[in-house]
Amino acid sequence: MGYVVPFMNNKGGTGKSVLARAYAVEAARAGASVLMADLDDVQRTSKRWAEHRKANGLEPAIRVEVVTPRVAYDMADQSDVLVIDTPGWTDRETLHMARWSTFCVIPSRANRMDDLSETVRLLHALEANGIEKWRFGVALNALRAATAKQDDADARAYLAEVGFEALPGYVRDLRAYEIALLEGKTITETSQKALNEEAFVLVNGIAGAVHEAGKTMARAAAEIRKEKEKQKERSRDKGGRTR
Repeated sequence: MGYVVPFMNNKGGTGKSVLARAYAVEAARAGASVLMADLDDVQRTSKRWAEHRKANGLEPAIRVEVVTPRVAYDMADQSDVLVIDTPGWTDRETLHMARWSTFCVIPSRANRMDDLSETVRLLHALEANGIEKWRFGVALNALRAATAKQDDADARAYLAEVGFEALPGYVRDLRAYEIALLEGKTITETSQKALNEEAFVLVNGIAGAVHEAGKTMARAAAEIRKEKEKQKERSRDKGGRTR
């Protein structure tokens, strides 16, 4: 099984699809085989984006399938990276999906009342469902352009107060990003180098967190296999004893 990376939040409009697409494109550009699951069978925004991207001849092309969480599970071994774009709500199926994921990205705006409070609610729900903190992280997205640095600092301080932290970087709410998305591009593919670099810091932070979580899970799996082998050895020793 490759990396499984869902982008989720209780609240709509936090930029789940925007960040999921950017991560998918950058992972593919780095050489990984990427498959994307769009779990919103009504809006299908990521599916339509991929079709628009292909029609405009943009590379790398991203394969997107509209599926249910259960079908997404069966897709996990079909690529190096499975990116999951979830709907704007969280249910039992979504929380269950987090258990078999490598790393969950929680996009959020910086407003404490309307956005961060719901984000923290989800973070607590993930913890309550046995998901370790190193397997999920907040990605600050669509910050107000004029006050982005201060909003970023305030959001990080708020998250720290309740025992969580945000991934490196943030993305501002800018017209240039919207134009890129309308063209089938991602926020790392605008016409402005500085904006691409801003977005890449956040996307690269996501990639780094996914990689580290994957390594930690691989080490844990190796330890489990080692312990099972020891148990088998002990069982054979007991079975081979004679009176």
